[in-house]
Amino acid sequence: MAIFKFYQIYRSINEELGEDKAIELFPEYATLPDKMPAHEQAQLGKIIMDRMDELLDKDTISKIRQKHCCNPSKEQIREIEELKEKSKNLDEFCVEYSKYLSPGYVKKEGGVLTVSFGWNKCVCGMFRKLEIYEPISKTWCECCNGHVIKTFSLICNKSVKSEIVEAVACGGKDCIFKVNI
Repeated sequence: MAIFKFYQIYRSINEELGEDKAIELFPEYATLPDKMPAHEQAQLGKIIMDRMDELLDKDTISKIRQKHCCNPSKEQIREIEELKEKSKNLDEFCVEYSKYLSPGYVKKEGGVLTVSFGWNKCVCGMFRKLEIYEPISKTWCECCNGHVIKTFSLICNKSVKSEIVEAVACGGKDCIFKVNI
C-alpha cells in the first residue's frame, strides 16, 4: 500500500478524471515505496501539485484536493456542538470559537468569516515534522480548505464556500481562510 496521503491524491484524481489522467498527473504512484523520508514526501507532493497547476483548472484542482480531505474529529464535533448550544447566534459562536482556536480566531463581517489557525506552523501531516521545506503551491492546501468547508458547514448548518487567503506551507505566516456563509 502506498503512503496514505499519496493514495488519497491518486484516488481523488482517478475518481474525478479517470485512470489515464491520474497516471499522467502522478506517474510516480505505480512505483512508490511503502515508506519515504518526510523531506522526500514533501518534494514529491510539490512535483505533483506543480503538475496539477500546469495541467488543470482551479475548479478541477479544488474538487480533487477537497474530495478526500480530513473530517473534523469527534472531539472537534463535540466541542462545536457544545458551543453552538451555548451560543445565541453565529456572532456569539465566533467569539467563543475564537477562544477555542486561540491564538487563531474567527471574525465575522456580514456573510464572510475570516478564519485564522494562528499556529505559525503547518500542521498538515506532510509538513509538520519538517523544520524547513520549499514552499508548495496552494493546490496542496485545498485539502485543508476542504476541512475548513466541512467544519464551517457543520457550524453554520448549511453548505459554505471557502478560499485560501494565506497558508504556512505556501510560505505564509499563518493559515487564513475566507468562508462565505
